[in-house]
Amino acid sequence: MKSSNKFVIIGWGILVIIFVGLSALALGSAGFGWGQDYQLLALRMPRVLAAIVAGFALGVGGGTQQGLFRNPLADPGLTGVFGGALLGIALLMAGGGTWVWEHAWAISAAAFAGASLISILLVVVGGRGSTAKLLLTGLGLNAFAAAGTLIIANLFSSSRDVLLSGITGDWLGLATLSSIAWPMGLCLGASILLLIQGRSLDQLSLGEDVAQTRGVDVISIRRRGILFTALAAAAATCLVGQVAFVGLIAPHCARLLIGPRHKFMLPLAGLIGAIILLLADTLGRSLWPQTPLSAAAMTALLGAPVFIWIASRHHE
Repeated sequence: MKSSNKFVIIGWGILVIIFVGLSALALGSAGFGWGQDYQLLALRMPRVLAAIVAGFALGVGGGTQQGLFRNPLADPGLTGVFGGALLGIALLMAGGGTWVWEHAWAISAAAFAGASLISILLVVVGGRGSTAKLLLTGLGLNAFAAAGTLIIANLFSSSRDVLLSGITGDWLGLATLSSIAWPMGLCLGASILLLIQGRSLDQLSLGEDVAQTRGVDVISIRRRGILFTALAAAAATCLVGQVAFVGLIAPHCARLLIGPRHKFMLPLAGLIGAIILLLADTLGRSLWPQTPLSAAAMTALLGAPVFIWIASRHHE
């Protein structure tokens, strides 16, 4: 496919986000419209912005992880990185008390520390193994992190509701302009850093031996990719909570539309990730206004069948 056609597809992705974003601002549990004096618009704006930015970061992060591990089933939600980020937040809330809510940057820092630790363990234990080993390692780390978060939630009642909402991927409902400012900035920064790695990931996709013969510093590429992916996943967790499958589905859709070159695939994966997460949140709060579903539940309804299909195609 010509580069001009790829830019056209990316342009269409931007237009779709604008359309879906405007629809999300007008739809919700309170019905259609922006409300008197635009009150509903003001209430919905933070969660729409958070969903777009977090979804973009997850799409780019998922595409990067799949490139780093050369594994089509890699996804921050499935490899335990989300769980590590939430565990870091839980540990901070357990020891920080009211200080946590007065220093918003500390929540993002704790999430990044937890996500980085899980990422390192994932690489050490399962990063160079088979698809099955990577997934089993990620599932094990995710289960460990989830158990730790639940224990802390039970021991510290003051943070229980917040942490349980994070586990179920329901933090978008708590979004305010002040609370999302810091993690949104981190999401955007991490996404830009990941997009810059596109050319390096293309070289890595040829195989580590081939890349090294071409003078590529494979170890440096892996370190940067893992670090920036952990930052993107941690910042997205601060906005949404745990949401699986977005980072898995978006890169696959992007490859089908635009091909495997990371230079073009990563930005399109980010756009598709933003569309998926925004649609999931909008449908969840619009279709069942009395008992809205979280974005995580909606993405799981779509993502689980896609995951099974991808796994069946790439079984070993």
